[in-house]
Amino acid sequence: MVAAEKGDDAIGLSERIRLQYNRVALMERHILISVTLQNNTIDVVGLGLNAMDTICVVPRFPQPNTKIHMNAVRTEPGGQVATALATCTRLGLKARYIGSVGTDDWGKAQLDSLRAEGFELHVREVEGASSQIAIILLEEGVGERTILWRRDPRLQYPVEELRREMIVGARILHLDGCDTTAGLQAARWAREAGIPVVIDIDEVYDESTHELLRLADYLIAGSDFAPGDDAPRELAERYGCPVVGITRGAEGALFVNHSQLIKSSAFRVPVADTTGAGDVFHGAFIYGVLQKWNLADIIRFSHAVAAMKCMQIGARRGIPTLSEVKDFLRYHVSP
Repeated sequence: MVAAEKGDDAIGLSERIRLQYNRVALMERHILISVTLQNNTIDVVGLGLNAMDTICVVPRFPQPNTKIHMNAVRTEPGGQVATALATCTRLGLKARYIGSVGTDDWGKAQLDSLRAEGFELHVREVEGASSQIAIILLEEGVGERTILWRRDPRLQYPVEELRREMIVGARILHLDGCDTTAGLQAARWAREAGIPVVIDIDEVYDESTHELLRLADYLIAGSDFAPGDDAPRELAERYGCPVVGITRGAEGALFVNHSQLIKSSAFRVPVADTTGAGDVFHGAFIYGVLQKWNLADIIRFSHAVAAMKCMQIGARRGIPTLSEVKDFLRYHVSP
């Protein structure tokens, strides 16, 4: 489903005026509570996906009805929000993760990975549910991958278990839209508290997704979600988001910042694996927002962090530290 189709969930002029008015009011609230947010003990709270990835390295993608030898098999932790928060902590931020796992071995491995990142955890262990897994076919020497994934519906985070203080005790909220009802409630609480909302969206899960996107301050999606050079502007107009970005892998990114278009290029590096690159980009973007950098600098920094991740196999293994990113930027020209 393409979110940018104009005929779907269209909004009129009066609705756009209302959205713009709300944005102005939100900016005023941000100014009023900025001191409070600076004193929050958690920098970023994230509600959303975690996964265990089985990465199968193959010499080429298989054709139907054929067999192909795997050159290597690795199991690595991943998931959209979990990987973005891992990026935040590697860069020096304090993170709180909210999500679900099953009580199977995959879930235990995922919990170990989350603890290793130093998160404050609010994780449900759902008896009888299967933890989210993905099978990733990675073409050796190219770094491009095909993902097969499954998520047990019982892993949806119940809105009744979500507490307001879990959200408003942070400086920024990150969502991926998968836990639809809980995510919407979290975004509403964040809006009331003047906390910026960042959304990594790759599909419309149900009708509440449209309402969720209208609560975003920073909407960042992949090109599959909304293709075309006009996609950022169309999404910004449709949902009233101040900043909208479309990441395009090796082709860089397109952003609209209050109607101003920003085009950026990706850094050229030896690519081992693009798994998790977009999630890492989001985490680096959140770091830049919290540093109050200008948008162009945030985007360049995010490209650098994502590029460094792509030099190693696995969604999280290649995430750099802040000092490593600074060294990378010192010796690499602007993309």
